[in-house]
Amino acid sequence: MPIYYVKPDSDNQFPDKNTAPVLESADGLRAVNIPTTSIQYFTRYWWMYAFKSNDSQEVTAPGNLPNLDIDYLQGLIDKEGETIQGLQTALGSATKAQVEAQQQFVTTQEQFQEQFVSLSQQIVAVQKQIAAKTE
Repeated sequence: MPIYYVKPDSDNQFPDKNTAPVLESADGLRAVNIPTTSIQYFTRYWWMYAFKSNDSQEVTAPGNLPNLDIDYLQGLIDKEGETIQGLQTALGSATKAQVEAQQQFVTTQEQFQEQFVSLSQQIVAVQKQIAAKTE
């Protein structure tokens, strides 16, 4: 775990917001152990971390920062993977439904064309009969 050095606030409960953490010890600075997975958050929001006790090198992250444990991050990755897989399945189903709808449309269109040809032939036959009777 990396050690950072911070100036405590006047109550010795939080790091001072006006003094950024450093990597080297100096007078008036307090050493704190920061887990490798929390370095990014700590270096951005150091003043929000509370000291666990007056003499401890441990700090507590504020509750509004997400957990960066490997298990937590793996859980997020797994959840996103499931979401992507679900979307791919839905897309596949939608594509299949679209193909089926297009096939149905083609079938219906062919049936209408057959009916149109049949009706056209019937009309021509009726016209010939009428023409034959009027001659």
